[in-house]
Amino acid sequence: MARITITDVARRSGMSISTVSQALNGTGRISKPTKLLVRKAADELGYIPDSRARSMRSSRSRAVGLLVPDIRNAYFSELVYAVQDQLYRKGYAPLIGVSSCEESRAEDFYRILLSRHMDGVIVVPDGPTSPMLTTLLASDFPVVFADRPETSAPDAPLVDSDPTLGLVGALNTLVAKGFDRVVFVPGPEERSATFREREQAFLDQAAIHPSLQGRVATDGFGSQDQARTTMLSLVDQGVQAFIFGYSGDAIRAIAVGNEIRADHEDICLISFDDLKLFRLVTPQVSVISQQVDAMGRLSVDILLSIIDGGSGSDRSQDGPAIRNLRTRTETRFIPRGVLA
Repeated sequence: MARITITDVARRSGMSISTVSQALNGTGRISKPTKLLVRKAADELGYIPDSRARSMRSSRSRAVGLLVPDIRNAYFSELVYAVQDQLYRKGYAPLIGVSSCEESRAEDFYRILLSRHMDGVIVVPDGPTSPMLTTLLASDFPVVFADRPETSAPDAPLVDSDPTLGLVGALNTLVAKGFDRVVFVPGPEERSATFREREQAFLDQAAIHPSLQGRVATDGFGSQDQARTTMLSLVDQGVQAFIFGYSGDAIRAIAVGNEIRADHEDICLISFDDLKLFRLVTPQVSVISQQVDAMGRLSVDILLSIIDGGSGSDRSQDGPAIRNLRTRTETRFIPRGVLA
């Protein structure tokens, strides 16, 4: 791919090279509309200033970025802790960003990465692909995706979890405890293929048990009131256990579950992600742990290997690093409450 130059930006914006240079570098007396026009042209073309590109190839800052959708989410907080802890162990400093699922915030974060000459970035994708992220990938800037794949970059390095083993443990335990009517709530499937994969893994594993009646509920958990209505309806139909592919839905369901247990003591809740909250409520919520600590440390190790010229678990002796690497942690079922 030919590198985009400042001349290309000038041509696209209809400005002189001098004006484009001043607009991008914040020098000179350039009007705000002109700056916006130049920046828009640079973004559309995927332009990276030469000084930044040279820095990406020739020097090290010993610092990397980590972008997550929402640090208030306990799962992402644990991931952030694991990543930064491993970075410190390896002599690197983290720059942590929160996208809040907004493309503009992600764009700003990637610009900061370049302006500070970061060595690479770990990204938890959520929402539309940022144009600047596309530019980083095309320019061979070290990027590792964590927790979920980036649909626009299927061959990029990825560290996520395989839901199968955890679901096997959960379903085996449910059957052994006499639960034979189970509903799987996958979560917001439109946001990530991860939730769709969990749904399919549930259906595959449920089919192995002839005594188990497994079904999927893709709607009805978007709010507390919806969760209450949906769960009460399903329990009236004989459902005994709920498995949540998204911990946010499980949190909304906890209060409803306590209401239901007044008449149905053996209602069981299981959720992906081992959040502290699930250990504090009564009864405790059984979980399918993604081994987030291992995921964070693996993400760092693979990113640093790429920065050092390797391909993740292997080194490339001739030519560029191999980028179609997917590393998976094994999920683990942790029984609690009525399943312990």
